[in-house]
Amino acid sequence: MSKYKQHIIPSVRIIERKNLRDYVRTEYTKHVQGKTVVNRHIGLTIYFGSDGKAELSHGRAMYAKKAALVQCLPQLLEVAEYNNFGKRKDKDEKTVFGYANFKAKVKIDNKLEHVRITVLVKANGKAYYTHEVNIIK
Repeated sequence: MSKYKQHIIPSVRIIERKNLRDYVRTEYTKHVQGKTVVNRHIGLTIYFGSDGKAELSHGRAMYAKKAALVQCLPQLLEVAEYNNFGKRKDKDEKTVFGYANFKAKVKIDNKLEHVRITVLVKANGKAYYTHEVNIIK
């Protein structure tokens, strides 16, 4: 594999909203759901379905920086660097093969943030953003 140069996503804005979860669900539905991207680092095609909306908006914690990532999620996964692969968990459905883990850089309000993104990979080889995205603290 040739040396991959990780790109930085240009600045996205923190959105001041009373209910960040509603904002994320609405923005994901309008601008992300139904899209497909190919990760430039390993060539993995990633699908954005409705499950991704639920995960992004119902995750353990919702905070303004995480909500801002809905503005660039497809672009983020397109340029993210592959980090490692996690095996399926015992509680996972039988159709789950495991999890592709990526890392990326994004500027949020012009401050560089490091992000971890987990993508679910099915036994049929298709990958779906249905898992999680976290700002590394």
